[in-house]
Amino acid sequence: MTTPQPQAKKADPNIETVPIDHSKPLKPTHALAITHTKHHTIIIQDLSPSLPSLYSKEGLAVEEATRLVDATPAPPVLYTLKKESLLGSHLIVNDKDGKEVAEWKNPILSLHAGKVTIKFLGEQEQKTVEVNPIGHDRISESFELNNKTYIWEAESKHHQLKHLYEVVQTTTAAPPAGASTSAPEGEVLATPITTTKKAREVARYVQKHVHGHGHAGGKEGLLVIDSAEVPELVGVVTLVAVLEQVHKEERFDKAFDNVVGIVA
Repeated sequence: MTTPQPQAKKADPNIETVPIDHSKPLKPTHALAITHTKHHTIIIQDLSPSLPSLYSKEGLAVEEATRLVDATPAPPVLYTLKKESLLGSHLIVNDKDGKEVAEWKNPILSLHAGKVTIKFLGEQEQKTVEVNPIGHDRISESFELNNKTYIWEAESKHHQLKHLYEVVQTTTAAPPAGASTSAPEGEVLATPITTTKKAREVARYVQKHVHGHGHAGGKEGLLVIDSAEVPELVGVVTLVAVLEQVHKEERFDKAFDNVVGIVA
């Protein structure tokens, strides 16, 4: 039995607005379909062999993903997410072999109803992640993992599209512009330290039903992810946590004009 590690540091709910690093566009390695079945179960199917036809600069081909999911034979199931309660406040994640790899809890009756706590169960260690809302409309959700901050964010005018960003911090030491680099003998000039933050896209999701129609609402769709930047399981489970929260609070019917978090 593994020894539980201390709970991960909570992501800052007041995280500052950071610009997107357009010089490093998303380069996904995997494509996954999110599908809701009956009996409160969510399945994650592998569409990675068709990634070139599902992802391009023009966007995500969710219609093609739907065709692949409905085809025979069906794409393999990588993960199964089973709700342990009708309200979805407790959910278990199993891999393709039936092994439990994660679980989450959402304390809907507490003061932290907007927070989802996810525990990832590895062979060597256990990691706990808290997915926290940013802003009043829960358009953005943030979490921290391995001392890195990630943000799931919906587009303001196309809220059926969501992006996962990794916040990258760069620290540089350089003299201010126009300043002299020389100093009187025996005196050492202090070099100013500049810290900048940029957001690098590491995953993207588009929901199947633009207006949240159907029994699963906006909780079904296509996810592409760069697994070299964020673990595939982390991307999947945190996204489903965000979708469950948004759907549960019926936020899809509101106008998303005040996005907090990432700016283009």
